[in-house]
Amino acid sequence: MLSGGRQPYETAVSFIERFKQSESIEALTRHILAAASTFGYRNFSIIAGPQLARANFEQRIMLLHWPDNWLQQYVHENFQDHDPVVNFARSQVHSFYWEQAPYKADRAMPSRVMDCAARDFDMPQGLCVPIYGMQGYQGSVNFGGPDIDNSASAQSAMELVAIYAVNHLSRLRSQMSDEAVLSTREREVLKWAAVGKTAWDTGRILQISTDTVNKHIASAMRKLDAFSKTQAVAESIRRGEIQI
Repeated sequence: MLSGGRQPYETAVSFIERFKQSESIEALTRHILAAASTFGYRNFSIIAGPQLARANFEQRIMLLHWPDNWLQQYVHENFQDHDPVVNFARSQVHSFYWEQAPYKADRAMPSRVMDCAARDFDMPQGLCVPIYGMQGYQGSVNFGGPDIDNSASAQSAMELVAIYAVNHLSRLRSQMSDEAVLSTREREVLKWAAVGKTAWDTGRILQISTDTVNKHIASAMRKLDAFSKTQAVAESIRRGEIQI
């Protein structure tokens, strides 16, 4: 699948350079697809984990290139709660092929998820790359296709592609959302979080409930397009929303 005798690692690095030069999400999407197709993949998704700020699956979609109608069916049949790949990703540190995700054959919904992907949408094979940050699991990148390169060197190359794709996507989305403005209370809870206070501590300091603190944090995460509270704090500092 690789042209010109290029090795998987060299191919990955060349595409990573293109990621860095992408000035729009559309351009980044094209480069991710080009990188993926080099290893036999046709589709990909970047999905944030089920954080407090993104309970709804569609709100957790960061970037997506799926077959027509797959997203509609995935959401309509609530596949996200039964997808064995998604469930397995939350406990894995390294990438894995979809076929390695365990599930019981007698469980109807997990089997249906995998069967639909393979039979109806031409994705019988795939690779999942879990994404981690300072607060643990943050989401995953999935690549799917009909005839993939499943060599160890290709797997390592695709891990690099996934990690750098997520990093540059975060930068682009951050640039696009610089107009987001936090409320006074959102700044307060993030400022206390920045100095290590828990939600309970912050609630006592501000004389509000822990639940209210968490709601303000969730709102700030949405505005800042952050995967986690730690990222929200870092982004708010970068924008000058809070100072420590």
